[in-house]
Amino acid sequence: MTDDGDESAGAGLQVASEALEALAPEWAALHRAASSATPFNHPAWFAVWLRHFGADTAPVFLAVRYDEALIGVIPLDADATAVRLLGDPDVCDYASPLVADDRERDIAEALLDWLDADLTSEIVLWGQRAADPFRTAILELSPLNGWAATEEHEAVSPAMDLPSTWDGYLAGLGKHDRHELRRKLRRLEAAGAVAYERLAEPSAVAPRFDAFLAMMRTSREDKDQFLTLVRETFFRDLAVTYADLGLMRLGVLSLDGAAIAMLFTFEHAGVLSLYNSGYDPAQVSLSPGLLSKALALRDAIDRGLKTYDFLRGDEDYKRHLGGAPRPVLTITLRR
Repeated sequence: MTDDGDESAGAGLQVASEALEALAPEWAALHRAASSATPFNHPAWFAVWLRHFGADTAPVFLAVRYDEALIGVIPLDADATAVRLLGDPDVCDYASPLVADDRERDIAEALLDWLDADLTSEIVLWGQRAADPFRTAILELSPLNGWAATEEHEAVSPAMDLPSTWDGYLAGLGKHDRHELRRKLRRLEAAGAVAYERLAEPSAVAPRFDAFLAMMRTSREDKDQFLTLVRETFFRDLAVTYADLGLMRLGVLSLDGAAIAMLFTFEHAGVLSLYNSGYDPAQVSLSPGLLSKALALRDAIDRGLKTYDFLRGDEDYKRHLGGAPRPVLTITLRR
């Protein structure tokens, strides 16, 4: 595979493999500016992920530049036999490269040039959002460069554009879902003093994270099985790292001062992303899982956020709260 520093070029582009640590400041600046940015293509994400899951990977970070300005980063796992986007869908919902606005075709072209220089015969681009312009660009350009592209459904990731008011949101729900949400909110409010708070500072997040993990374990059997020691350690590291960057929020729903549900969310550029959650099973009759997500949604509307992304999974509550399924796809290029 290509060593650090090897370059290929096409149409004025330069693409080179660069070390994560050296690239990170410029990469983070591009993440702040790019509308395609997600919580999963920030350099800190890969630094944390590699600390816990990277032992058997061969990471390559392709920096794409135009006139020396960074316009994209493509993180790859590129060993002697295969190339795929770096990461894993168990903890990473999307895997799109980070791309400067309106440079998707340039990044797709740069990736194809690098693959040509590397004599790669197959690459797996998992975690692609159906509406991502990079997906459109790579599907258009790959056959022109001698690649056969296949696409398979991978998952759904429901999301919704947020209205400007809570009443507007409620009006947009179906009649049954609106009635049920109001009924459950009234029942919760009748049970005691209800509060929803959003913790953002690392000093506030870290002391509450044990409680979050405990709720995550006890709320559903599949989450208890999912939360292995290595994943638990990863979540702790990620929460503190992202809180320090201002990208993480720990939502806490309380009843009479006691937490009954908690949310691990990301927030960036007007998008609130629901990464994981848990609740106190002793309070299941009050629907704390559903209502914590609804109250986080109301808080997002009140603060003027634009999108609520439920992330991967087709759980019923996402539909009941207004989420529309958005496909996540795997593209495989072969030649």
